[in-house]
Amino acid sequence: MKKRTLLAAAVAALLLVPVTLPARPDDFKKAENLYRKGHFGEARTLFERIGRERGDVLSEGWAVLCAVRMQAPGCDALAGDYITRHPESILNPQLWFRLGLNSFDAEDYPTAYTRFEQADPGVLYEAQKAEYYYKKAYCEFSRGDFDHAEELFEKVVALPYGTYTGPARYSLGYIDYSRKDFRKALEWFEMAAKDWRFEQIAQYYMLECRFNLKDYQYVIDHVDMYGSVPEDRKPHLARIISESYLVLGDAEKAREYYGYADSGGEEKTRKDWFYAGSVLYAVEDFKGAIENYLRMDDRTDSLGQIANYQLGWSYLQTKNKVAALDAFREAAQVRSDAAMQEDAYFNWAKLAFDLNHDTSVFSDYLRKYDALKKGDIIYSYMAVACLYNHDYEGAVDAYDHIEELDSDMRSNYMKAYFLRAHELVENGSWRAAVPYLKTAAYYTGRQDPFNQLSRYWMAESYYRDEQYDDARSLFTDLYNLSALEGKNEGDLLPYNVAYCYFRQGDFANATKWFNTYLRQPRKTYAADAATRIADGYFYSKDYRSAVTAYTKMISDYPDDDLYPVYQAGLAQGLLNDRNGKVKVLEQVLGTSPDVPWWSESMYELGRAYVTVKQDDDAARVFERLRADTQDKTFVARALIELGMLNRNRQRYSEALNYYKQVAGVLPDSEYSENALLAIESIYRTMGDPDGYLAYIERIGADKTEMEKEDMYFNTAEQIFLDGSWQKALATFENYRQLYPESAHAAQADFYMGECCRNLDRKEAAREYYRRAIDAGGDGSFVEQARINLAGVSYSLGHYDDAFREYSEARRNAQLDDNRYAATRGMMRSAWRSHSYSEAIAAADELVRDKRITRDDAREADWVKAKSYLATSRRPEAFALLEKLAESPSTPEGAEAAYLVIQDRFDQGKFEGIEDKVYDFAAAAGGQRYWLAKAFIVLGDSFAERENFAQAKATFESIRDGYVPSGTSDDVLDQIAIRLSKLQ
Repeated sequence: MKKRTLLAAAVAALLLVPVTLPARPDDFKKAENLYRKGHFGEARTLFERIGRERGDVLSEGWAVLCAVRMQAPGCDALAGDYITRHPESILNPQLWFRLGLNSFDAEDYPTAYTRFEQADPGVLYEAQKAEYYYKKAYCEFSRGDFDHAEELFEKVVALPYGTYTGPARYSLGYIDYSRKDFRKALEWFEMAAKDWRFEQIAQYYMLECRFNLKDYQYVIDHVDMYGSVPEDRKPHLARIISESYLVLGDAEKAREYYGYADSGGEEKTRKDWFYAGSVLYAVEDFKGAIENYLRMDDRTDSLGQIANYQLGWSYLQTKNKVAALDAFREAAQVRSDAAMQEDAYFNWAKLAFDLNHDTSVFSDYLRKYDALKKGDIIYSYMAVACLYNHDYEGAVDAYDHIEELDSDMRSNYMKAYFLRAHELVENGSWRAAVPYLKTAAYYTGRQDPFNQLSRYWMAESYYRDEQYDDARSLFTDLYNLSALEGKNEGDLLPYNVAYCYFRQGDFANATKWFNTYLRQPRKTYAADAATRIADGYFYSKDYRSAVTAYTKMISDYPDDDLYPVYQAGLAQGLLNDRNGKVKVLEQVLGTSPDVPWWSESMYELGRAYVTVKQDDDAARVFERLRADTQDKTFVARALIELGMLNRNRQRYSEALNYYKQVAGVLPDSEYSENALLAIESIYRTMGDPDGYLAYIERIGADKTEMEKEDMYFNTAEQIFLDGSWQKALATFENYRQLYPESAHAAQADFYMGECCRNLDRKEAAREYYRRAIDAGGDGSFVEQARINLAGVSYSLGHYDDAFREYSEARRNAQLDDNRYAATRGMMRSAWRSHSYSEAIAAADELVRDKRITRDDAREADWVKAKSYLATSRRPEAFALLEKLAESPSTPEGAEAAYLVIQDRFDQGKFEGIEDKVYDFAAAAGGQRYWLAKAFIVLGDSFAERENFAQAKATFESIRDGYVPSGTSDDVLDQIAIRLSKLQ
């Protein structure tokens, strides 16, 4: 910086050149002489007086110029004001030039450049032009615009030799050096070295240029320069000299490098290619090293091991990680140098994991070398990589292999376990989530927010698994700690405690905690809490309090759900307040049959009308109920009630008509049995026993006890077939209690499993399916139970269990559709459990099935491709992926298209990536996730080619336009990491 200031001051003297002006009075000439001699203060005073006395604009301008030369306070404003008032003044170029010099000396290069731009170089004095162009160029150079700076420096060089010629030549040399145009840079540095000010530094860069131009002898001939360069340049110069000696064959001075033996133009031997590769590798000509090593006809001995090892590193330097993997693998197969073999094995394993997510090579490495210390490093690396890729199951598995966790590992360890638990929770696998949440909370205290959040979800998991004591204990403990204050989870703690008590039938405590929740300022589930308080009174048989609570709930939280209306009606009935029951239930009349609890409320309203002798109203309600409800059980019940109303009115014919319809709605059910008893009674009342016997004979209604059992089962089955899962589940549970040894027991268990599956109670569904299978039998439901058990296990993330069940189902399947479904399930389960050989075998079997659909065929190819990739069989994998990528609008095709693009990046083929990404974008349809991932690769390819501006623009475009599709969507995380690195 001092040098630049001195140079600027020296050039300023060039302004002291005689100026030819029109003849002026003596006082004006006197002022001019003072200006030329540098007496700017005296000159300014004189010019100002002349300007005031004569109103002379030119004199005023000279006064301002003096102020600028003096850098007097306010001179910038004076100059600006003068230029504004007198835009045609001949002194304006001088003012802009001098203002620019002032800014330049202050190292305010942007302002200096702006001011230089205002000064027309055509009207500057010849002696000023070199300084003008040089300093303007330097401003551009300082902000990195080398192209424009070069143009301006060249203008300096084109002027007659002067003060700024040497600096301009040096600057031009440095620009070409930065561009790696060493030949052109050398020419400029050689010229700059003629100026004593730049002799030493220019000679240093001349040597670097010679080195980069492979003139190694020149470097050796000037080795004495090492003693005279500044200390900060000595390490780099020592490296240049060392590498030059290596290339010239001086092994002693080059130390560890191999010598180069020139075969003198004869055909090179295998050793010649090896030595050539080693030399080029040592001087970091990695492309040259690769070309030479690949010309070796055999690389399986000790020499070949070194060549393969250095090939691996050379490929990494040229960004071809795929070829590097193969080179390190080949080096790891040779036992000549044990240390090199182990390191090659380690790098092979790392690349297999990075490129293919193949963990088997790391496992083999650890078995082979028993490297306990390195094992922790490896598994930590694998765990972090899995976290980075949102593979929380893989992260957990990796951390489980680490013997001792440091503080960073513990932090990520807890995150991995918590996020894996979150995945299981999202799948409904509450029971399986508990041990992960326990582990997540292990290393932190009870006051730590992460510990509290983990324990909250542990309690939630216990609750969903119906372990209410454990859930309540955790929720209560968290509440007493005022845990998770300000968070939604913290707000819900008393609500959750209340529900635990409620599920256990402790309604007094449940009411207490629900009221605690309702006293909070934030209560998202206030309506539900108020309903459960009323339910507590109802189940405790405090019906009067229940009516009050339900009525208040209906008033405070108006909603379409008729549950509180229905319950209030039941409570009024139990209080024997028949009119009160009617009044409450009449609220149902203005609602739609689609409203929850409509059928139940209508039925109870009809019965309430009967109790208060409003039979016509009751008949209208039951007629509407049977016409509008979708629940066949309520159709049957309405028909029975209508039959009863007509029977009571002695309209026996109409009554018989209603009763007989019940059998058509729900044959072989308890409802048809009740209707049959009423029919018998009516025939007897009518004195027509023959008519009853004829009816019985026609419908075959003489039931044995076993048939009555079947009737109960059929009723439950009909409810199930109508899709009333909760009601069907309760009915089947009653049936199993009444008939524990029933022949329908296994089928009932299957139906209960189906109900739980549809109610998203997957763990309970698994137990019912298992009971159905264990009960045995030849029914197709047993076969379906195994298929569904496998499916639920798969959805819960129990992939090994799912694979076993699917395998068993395929082995025993009697139905072709089940065999097909089992094979497909085996393929999916094997893939998710990382059993890649089994996944490939199942996929092949599925493809051989003539009934395979197009979607399943595509999925089979995808599973095979990913399994091949995960076992480092890249050629087979990418043969399938290229085929899948032809349909990029499908999920499998979109991922394949992305992987094909990623493969080009991994091979260092950056140039072709842009076209492939835009081709993918044109045909991707709705596959936004994989398309975004492909654009990330495009941004990476720009960054690898040091086009950082384009990389940044690509990443920012994704950041600003992409909407994540779920919690496992990693696109924006990846973008944030990359933008941070660029910053």
